[in-house]
Amino acid sequence: MSRPPMETTLTPETEMVSKTEPSTFGYIAVHNSSVSNVPEGCVAVSIHNLSNRYPDDLISLDTFLMLASIHQGVIVPIFFLICFSTNIINMVVFYKHGLQERINLCVLCLAVADIMHLLGAFLTQAENPTSIIVKTFAPETTTLGPLGKTIADYKLVGLYGFNWASQLITVIVVCERCYCVVRPLKSQTVLSTKNMAGIIVTVCTPVVAGYFVVATRWDIVCTFDSSTGSIVFVPTASKFYLQNRQLVDILNGTVYGFAVPGFCMTVVTVLTIITVVKLKQMAKWREATSSAGALSAKEVALTRMLVGTSILFISCAIPVFTVFTTILFVPGLTLNGPYHSTFSVMVKVCEQTNFINSSFNFFVYYKFGTKFRETVRKMFHCGRSREPPKQTTVCQTEMSATTRT
Repeated sequence: MSRPPMETTLTPETEMVSKTEPSTFGYIAVHNSSVSNVPEGCVAVSIHNLSNRYPDDLISLDTFLMLASIHQGVIVPIFFLICFSTNIINMVVFYKHGLQERINLCVLCLAVADIMHLLGAFLTQAENPTSIIVKTFAPETTTLGPLGKTIADYKLVGLYGFNWASQLITVIVVCERCYCVVRPLKSQTVLSTKNMAGIIVTVCTPVVAGYFVVATRWDIVCTFDSSTGSIVFVPTASKFYLQNRQLVDILNGTVYGFAVPGFCMTVVTVLTIITVVKLKQMAKWREATSSAGALSAKEVALTRMLVGTSILFISCAIPVFTVFTTILFVPGLTLNGPYHSTFSVMVKVCEQTNFINSSFNFFVYYKFGTKFRETVRKMFHCGRSREPPKQTTVCQTEMSATTRT
């Protein structure tokens, strides 16, 4: 429901807040302490409607609000269920295959990072559809729910950092496979499983911790608009962000928006091409020489399966990298810019693309991984082979004849 614009003068502090982090609902909240009858725990505000303030936006505010509701109430829960269930299966399967092999350890860590990424998305966005249901039965509710309060207090938005940890683990997996194909004889002795675990922890820890720093930029404020009687929980810029704005903007925009995705996409693309070309050369060489000394059939099958995950990663990374690069170089694409709704929709499309990358590795493993597929079938007791009745009868006849003899 759209709200009428209200004429209110911005104070220096609220103007800074509105330029840095306005409401995700498409409105700029301005404090007004002179309003009476404010519900307990809320702040009186006047509201500026961004749809009236920026009429040139390519996507209307009503369209954005509808898409945001679908994203938060439908898409995120569905992807969370798919991601959680499939990655749990991935973890069990690769654990069964043995963590003494470093590639199994890498793929298991990838599954853990993907689960944490979708868990962060689910927790940070589940409050909005939940609050709609709660307010339907309890309209007098004015305080932030326990889930939203926990997220705000502990800055659980930082769990999104596992998205970039997942990308870096994908880079490690691709590097490992490429080296195994290019140097098959040396690959088994150069790097141990223990060292691989140390590399994963060393690379992923600062990336996740850094995004928890980015998460401190938001504070959740309960706002009350006296003109409409509506209550909205608005994310606003925190004091930490206002004091460390340059650092947080570099981390959020340059590092996580451009540098890490660009690095991961480039490395995965180049090494995947090298791996595929080398595999084709090895296949021709094996056919010509009938030699099996270069790379075992098991390693070839595993490499092809992981090449499939690399292609999935590249397909999902290209649109995300394109969107964030566009945001960096188009000044109007900001939360408080003239293309506010367009910016917000683009960000949500990027989130959904990342969700696909975190949720669909299982299907790639199952399609291209023979051993993975067999293990999954055994886990769920499907696809058991049965002997033909005629063959069974012959066996029984032979056994009976042997017994008589």
